[in-house]
Amino acid sequence: MIAEYLRAVGPAFAGTACFHLRPNLLRGSSVGQTNKTNPHGQTPRGALMSVAKLLFLWVDYVLGYYLCVRPLLVRSTLVVFDRYYQDLLIDARRFRYGGSPWLARLVAALIPMPDLMLVLDAPADVLQARKQEVSAEESARQAEAYRTVFSSAALRGRALLVDATRPLEQVVNQCVERTLALLATRTAKRLHLT
Repeated sequence: MIAEYLRAVGPAFAGTACFHLRPNLLRGSSVGQTNKTNPHGQTPRGALMSVAKLLFLWVDYVLGYYLCVRPLLVRSTLVVFDRYYQDLLIDARRFRYGGSPWLARLVAALIPMPDLMLVLDAPADVLQARKQEVSAEESARQAEAYRTVFSSAALRGRALLVDATRPLEQVVNQCVERTLALLATRTAKRLHLT
């Protein structure tokens, strides 16, 4: 899906860049990279190691934004993240996070947020037909959690739930339309046309 989206929207930008989950300024373990067939198979970290991991992520998101992402944005590059920090809030087990949910939400409030989050939404049975890495109940729980997090006040106006049950071309087109609308709004503001 991301490759098709970048092909469709890329010509409107000077370039494109894609990151997975975080800016990766800090090297370290692949956060969120678990066994794809059993992402909940590993034991969660203890509270102290979980706090250390949150600190690591916070530093990577903040420094990575200013040293990696922001320079790309200044050069009119479309920066896309395949997943973002909010995935940890929704599926802490995948990230082996064993600390306080409150602390994880606090860190979410302290990292730079994307201008637009495109959330592919589908019922649990559709998700299960595509991937069986977690149970049907867990798929349903995560789908609802994504809807809740991405409709929260913190992300209001930044998130778009996209119906992923539709054909790929329609899903890509909706994502491209929203991206170009945001770009047009920003350009109008920059040129004092609004």
